[in-house]
Amino acid sequence: MKLKYVIIFIIPILQVSAINAAENYSNLKKGHALLSVPKIPRPALHESYVDPVFKTNITRITAPSQVPKASRVRHYYSKANPFNANETLAVMFASNGSKWLYDAVKWEPIQQLILWSREPEIQWHPTDPNKFYYLGRISKRAKGRGMFVYDVKSNSRKLLRDFSNYKRVRGKLEGNIDKAGRYYALVGTIDSRNKLFVYDILNNKISDMDDVPGKVVADWVSVSPGGNYVVAMGKYRSRIYDINMKYLRDLPKGSFGHGDLCLGKDGSEYLVFDGADYEIDSNRNINIANLKTGEIKILVRIGWRSTPHVSCRNLDNPGWALISTQGGDRKYPNHDYEVFWVKLDGSNEVRRVAHHRSTRKTGGYFAEQQAVTNRAGTKIIFASNWGSGPVSDYLVDLTAKSD
Repeated sequence: MKLKYVIIFIIPILQVSAINAAENYSNLKKGHALLSVPKIPRPALHESYVDPVFKTNITRITAPSQVPKASRVRHYYSKANPFNANETLAVMFASNGSKWLYDAVKWEPIQQLILWSREPEIQWHPTDPNKFYYLGRISKRAKGRGMFVYDVKSNSRKLLRDFSNYKRVRGKLEGNIDKAGRYYALVGTIDSRNKLFVYDILNNKISDMDDVPGKVVADWVSVSPGGNYVVAMGKYRSRIYDINMKYLRDLPKGSFGHGDLCLGKDGSEYLVFDGADYEIDSNRNINIANLKTGEIKILVRIGWRSTPHVSCRNLDNPGWALISTQGGDRKYPNHDYEVFWVKLDGSNEVRRVAHHRSTRKTGGYFAEQQAVTNRAGTKIIFASNWGSGPVSDYLVDLTAKSD
């Protein structure tokens, strides 16, 4: 099906040498002490500044003025990498429900995406910069139940699979395709029944299914980065299957909250999550659960009011999880209103990136920073209302030199 919009295609400019430069983040600040947030003016659109505490280079990349009738323009979430395969394009979401393809070099909108879906769950192809997968309606009148591939170069979409035996099929908004771009975990709804299964995109096949109550898939479902596991985060705990939907284990009660599925340096796979409801030592921590063994450990202690988000989209530079917090916490202030990396080896080692200067107290949910990393772990996008005002996105470039 051809769409009527015209796209300006950008010639890819690929930089992969930055991966080694940021592998261990040795140039970033360490430690856990609370660092105050100096007041600085809100940057104008496309204006850059150096974080006065962490000395990282940051640029404001979106503004509501870029999209008609929008009061905010920002990335989707901490678990959804907005960049395409060669980082020349990105997808942004506006307050009016529209989704926009952006030039990720100039940071200007190229076109509005017409997807016939309120919840497209966009997943960029891991190697083809022109394509992304998404869930949408088969037609304008049908309810969402199809998996499509969208080609931004030809501005067309192709139906890969019509899940016609379900009233609704979704990945629960926070899932991800594995690193190779083959598997996607889905929940299909028939009447009040839920079927959890894996869709093999490359072979157009569906795995065995598990009949699950709503509480098991209450939050999200996802395939692990290495394509070995399926994780369902539920109302009370998280559940782990292998990629063929064989049940392996339940994690302990309280193993839920903001989290992402992460890769270790050795290829091990983990769930890194906020431990507010699973207190290993009576503190609020970022916890790590080994998907193979179910073992859970503490990665780093955080404050009770930090409301952390986790991003492990750094699939080409594994071994770290990106954490971003709110605050402030009176009992244990340490990384309030901050974006930082934590190492997955249990060393309690962090690398501190930036203060995001955003607060949900004045901006609500969409003012949450929800920092997300690119695949190389060299670029980070976070949202900010700068304390008050419209929500925009900001880009941290860890390869850029600052004085």
